Amino acid sequence: MATVTLTLRDGLTIGETVHREAEIREATAGDVLDAMAEAERVVLVEGNPELLQSPARMALALLRRRIVRIGSFEGPFTPEIVKKLSAADLEALQHASAALDTASLKEALSTAGKTPSAPAE
Repeated sequence: MATVTLTLRDGLTIGETVHREAEIREATAGDVLDAMAEAERVVLVEGNPELLQSPARMALALLRRRIVRIGSFEGPFTPEIVKKLSAADLEALQHASAALDTASLKEALSTAGKTPSAPAE
């Protein structure tokens, strides 16, 4: 499974130590399914229960499962820990996650003998 190591600008402070090195991995089917379930909420709509899924909760749930470690602390991390990151560090982790997804897609297409097409203009 592919991973990416990156340096966080602000890092995660645990105790008196600031941890700046992070590692993120590809998502598994289990990660996606668990994140989908975590993002679901039952709400009442005109008195009737409906199951809704929040895209923001889904993104957080999936990202936190993909973080292998920050410094010497290994994941999966709780939502509360991930929320302690700076916006810049969250963006860096999201960017690394997207880069892994793109690389995985390109590899899958290459293995299947296809090449990704450019977006239509």
